[in-house]
Amino acid sequence: MSALWSELRKHLQIYGLFVKNSLIAQLEYRFSFIGNFSMEAGYLLVKLSYVVVVYRAGVTLNGLTPDEVLLFSGTFVALTGLYAGLFMINNYNLRGLIKDGDLDLLLTKPVSTQFLVTLRRSDLTIFAVDVVAGGVMVAVAWARLGLPVSLATVGGYAVFFALSALVSYCLFLLPLLLTFWLLNATALAGIVDSFWDFNSMPMDIYSRWIQSVGIFVLPIFVITNFPPMAALSRLSPAYMAWAVGLPVLLLWVVHVVWTRGLRAYNSASS
Repeated sequence: MSALWSELRKHLQIYGLFVKNSLIAQLEYRFSFIGNFSMEAGYLLVKLSYVVVVYRAGVTLNGLTPDEVLLFSGTFVALTGLYAGLFMINNYNLRGLIKDGDLDLLLTKPVSTQFLVTLRRSDLTIFAVDVVAGGVMVAVAWARLGLPVSLATVGGYAVFFALSALVSYCLFLLPLLLTFWLLNATALAGIVDSFWDFNSMPMDIYSRWIQSVGIFVLPIFVITNFPPMAALSRLSPAYMAWAVGLPVLLLWVVHVVWTRGLRAYNSASS
């Protein structure tokens, strides 16, 4: 157990260095950083336009009040920032590492290669803008809905938020792991990425069969719907079990595919 904790602590320390280096690299070009920050803020305003429409209309969506929709939308914005800022930039860099043979150097490091490849870089501009804005939206909705600020509600939301982050990490990494065999799987990954925007509104607006597909087949709805559903006490025991088991299943699948991909990898020196 002590060895496992020591290994985990080592990887957390390394990840802290990764984030620090990414921030230093982005701040090296201040005007570019400010420009990217402003651009992401503009994109965020566009994303929020549908929330404004719902509030002005003052209507319910399949029984969801505007404040409940705000809770879902805030979760969507925050998780978008987390995925796009911490995971996506590394996912799309995988093809270059394999094609150019740069993966060879990472294979020699005394830490998990999957960890190095999938978490080495981060776009803190996207992360900061969307996570902060999403957090504010969630906080406002939480207060307007009168949800209790307790260990059960806040802790439950945080746990399902973390589980959703793991699902997003695995679900959108899997298509790009096919690069080990196809060399260019970006088209397939782009198709899968397009499903992300299905989360811009609560899944209750879709039909039952679409919800079932989005939960159990291509579990995109698990990512941004389950945390607010937990806060609103609308998460059934079956959904809770699936939310806990799904990240474990996906992490195992990613590990298996990654391991087999490395076996199929032809290094630049081979």
